[in-house]
Amino acid sequence: MKIAIFADVHGNLPALHAVLEDIDRQNVDAVVCAGDAVNPLPASVAVWKLLAEKNIPIVRGNHEDYLLAYHHPNGNTILRNSVQFMPVQYAARLFSPAEIAEIAALPLTHAVSAPGGDDVLVCHASPADPARSFSAGIDDEMAAELRRTPAKTIAGGHVHMQWQMRWEDKFLVLTGSAGQPFGENTDAQYLMLSHWGGRWHARHCTVRYSLADTLRMIADSDFLFDGGPIAWLTLDELLTAELRMVPFLRKFCPTPRPSTLPEWAAWVRRYLEAIGRWDALLPYLSEAYFSIESERVSR
Repeated sequence: MKIAIFADVHGNLPALHAVLEDIDRQNVDAVVCAGDAVNPLPASVAVWKLLAEKNIPIVRGNHEDYLLAYHHPNGNTILRNSVQFMPVQYAARLFSPAEIAEIAALPLTHAVSAPGGDDVLVCHASPADPARSFSAGIDDEMAAELRRTPAKTIAGGHVHMQWQMRWEDKFLVLTGSAGQPFGENTDAQYLMLSHWGGRWHARHCTVRYSLADTLRMIADSDFLFDGGPIAWLTLDELLTAELRMVPFLRKFCPTPRPSTLPEWAAWVRRYLEAIGRWDALLPYLSEAYFSIESERVSR
């Protein structure tokens, strides 16, 4: 038996097409999306519709939770209004109320029945928490959660890296990211599980996709304008397969956070200049950046 599992598409439609085409050639028994199918890239709705059309089960990830929080009647005002979450605000506005209701109905986990009852449980980060990965460390709370899980094999995404570990009687494995991979290259990543010799084995797969098509998709949208400076960091993550947002927010951006869009733009520019990436990004960002600059100067 073979199960293909992918996660963290984040609205990157060209990458999803490449992953699904590669999976189609491999005669698998089941395909599952381990969350973060959408948000923040501009083809998020198209990704959602394609997965529904192909009847691929999806578990709820933290980025689906962001969209739900934005649309909740008592939603988080910081998420709804702050510059830091402009990419979430952009993506959330793309979805209809009916599609948001479909996202709200997603489960946290999906079980795939397997030979001899050796089922696989698919989650986003961990079985009970779509924002906390077992790969980040197994403390007493995480250990209890994993021991409560009947399945011996647990597959997830969330951290955008391919990884596996056998812990006690569990096989813990991560898919990597289909749409926003981190690591050695920008190729889309997914996981192939095969059952033989009485247990599951993981093959970490990569597939080339047209990053140029994704960049055109971004250029043809309002993502770099309406997503604000944080969207610029997302763009550089796509181009380099290197973390940008987390280091910026944790180590570079001041506390308290900037309060205005021009201030955020200035801090993101300083960060990108400090790591030698501003000049490479400027051809993509010039209109968005200079529109903010002209507004700042006019004030």
